[in-house]
Amino acid sequence: MSDEDDFDLPTDFPTTIETNKSKQNLPAMPFFKKAMHALNLLSYIVVLSTYLVATYSGVGINGISDEELFNKHPTLLTPNYKSTKFIWGVIFFTQGVFAVAQLFHPRCRDHILLVQGIGPFFILASVAQLIWYVSFAYGMLITSVVFLFGALVCAVGLLARQYQIFQQAEMKIESKKNTTDMVIPGGRAQKKMEDSVDDGYLLLRFPFGIYAGWITAMFPLMLSIVISTFEVEVSVLVWVAVMGVALLTGLSMGLLLRKENGLPSYSIPSVIAYYFCGVRVELEAPNDYILATYDEAYLNMMKNVSAIAAVMLLVTAVSRFVAIYLRDRCFKKNEENDVYDSTGLDGIDYVQA
Repeated sequence: MSDEDDFDLPTDFPTTIETNKSKQNLPAMPFFKKAMHALNLLSYIVVLSTYLVATYSGVGINGISDEELFNKHPTLLTPNYKSTKFIWGVIFFTQGVFAVAQLFHPRCRDHILLVQGIGPFFILASVAQLIWYVSFAYGMLITSVVFLFGALVCAVGLLARQYQIFQQAEMKIESKKNTTDMVIPGGRAQKKMEDSVDDGYLLLRFPFGIYAGWITAMFPLMLSIVISTFEVEVSVLVWVAVMGVALLTGLSMGLLLRKENGLPSYSIPSVIAYYFCGVRVELEAPNDYILATYDEAYLNMMKNVSAIAAVMLLVTAVSRFVAIYLRDRCFKKNEENDVYDSTGLDGIDYVQA
């Protein structure tokens, strides 16, 4: 293998298997991968079918549609349904592209981010999401919260595993740069190092980033719904709503401002900002239950809090992206001017997650 090939992100799964393993174990691996790919597609079809029945069939689940179900449980964290239902279209479209590509695209189906990064997490998240929605439709609220939390854990675990793989790949690239005698900036080896960092993002990372973002936003909403079924003071419900916005905002800001390799993450904070916009729109014209339950001061506070959080996240995401883009352009400009620099890049580009 040439030195240039060493810079490739290890996308072929067989290259991750130790060569000293017995040949008897090798035939089982292609079967395992094919089974996982088929289950990924099956999970996607089942969840998508459930969503279509619940939203567009007119019958719904347990005789209630998706919109009617959320209108049945109004809270201060409930987003406007018509304004935010489009997020599921984006989620299912991107996941559908993934489900097809991981079966038929050779580079995708053997990609290390799929075989080792996604693994069974997508299947488990789909099962948990299915049980969450069905139990929610049948009024089993505590059960639905438990399985929504399970879907959240699977989605976060998937992204965490992919981030770990990218971190290891970037460390390998950095090690290669430090040990190679000469890497010519702009040359083939250098280009491979740069391209490997973003490899597989749109197909294997972005669909699950926006999915994890929306499931994360749904969790405090479901908690608020469950708590509202108990006889608690209105101040408690307001406190839960404010803390939900604060925690989601803090999580998003943490993902945007971290400086480790592979970060910042833009997909999750952007989806949460979109969710906050939906909350603000809903509180502009709340239903009769919300008006009868909460004082106008509480409603105005939540409108302002959700709007400020949304604007803050969007401004931070855009400014962070621009700052990192300009920084990386400066690094690349310096590399082009310093053609005799044997260390190549001064740093590794951030990766969207």
